[in-house]
Amino acid sequence: MLQFRIFVSKNIMKYSYILLLLFIFCKKNSNLEDNQVFEEISGHKQNIFIVDIGNDDYSYMGGRLRFRGSLIKMVDRIKKLRPSVIYINNSFLIFDKRDEKLFSEKLNRDLATISTFDLNDSEKEENFTDAVREQIGKIIKGKFNDYDGEYYGFTGISFPPIEIINKSKAICSSKYYLNEKSQVEFIYPYNRYKNFLFENCPFTVVNEFLNLYNLKVALDENEGRIALYMKKNERMKKIKYLKNETKNGHNVMAIKFSKFRKLSGKEFLENDDIRVDPGYIFIVNPLDISFKVSGDKSASNSEVFASMVYTLLDLVSQK
Repeated sequence: MLQFRIFVSKNIMKYSYILLLLFIFCKKNSNLEDNQVFEEISGHKQNIFIVDIGNDDYSYMGGRLRFRGSLIKMVDRIKKLRPSVIYINNSFLIFDKRDEKLFSEKLNRDLATISTFDLNDSEKEENFTDAVREQIGKIIKGKFNDYDGEYYGFTGISFPPIEIINKSKAICSSKYYLNEKSQVEFIYPYNRYKNFLFENCPFTVVNEFLNLYNLKVALDENEGRIALYMKKNERMKKIKYLKNETKNGHNVMAIKFSKFRKLSGKEFLENDDIRVDPGYIFIVNPLDISFKVSGDKSASNSEVFASMVYTLLDLVSQK
């Protein structure tokens, strides 16, 4: 009997040890895979390409009558470069209600784009229809939230036609908030309109890129902090919190400004020798405005946005 107990005890210890080794091995492999993913993301964080459409480019692209056709041509050229994400700041900026369906189909064929809607202080709602509301939390990145008002509340909202929304990869709101020196310094995760919180576009673009790795950046509502999540078995597992700080009660991230490849709209359309590695994030920017940033410098709208995307990817890749 004693020998039997000793035999059982030894076998339990043996198999427990084997299970422990398997656990350590799996954990090590998991950490190794995580490290490889973070290293890969770090290697891609600078791979952002800006196409700025200024006033001269707008005229070159045909003005009001032919701008959309030129924009489709531009996006088709981008798609041939095998990007991971195409973000267009206001693809619906030039309206021509005769061709909304055709325009949205051509713009989003093969690889759907991310575009924007507008939040403002006009105290007006434009195109905020029931069909549009049904897309909030789906294509339109946002959620209903009976929020306590920590985020600045815009009083006006303007959406693109439902045809553009339905064909897009995502629709988001892009807003910058100025500090006491009237500078753009931080990235805010959400923008508020009444009882809706809408995801700020840098988060939308980054999450579309991270989707390749089954990762997502989002607010941990219990802790009020920005966290990195992994999608696994239809569930979201929190991996880590991103380095951030609290500013005026908000969880924000300081922007790390960087330089990126950039061409004007005309240069991009005329240049047949553009070469980039697959997986670049492309930012198409028709808004020719600039902002004050730290160090008494200024940066274009597209450079600020690209730096926000870069900052988020950099924070994700940090171990």
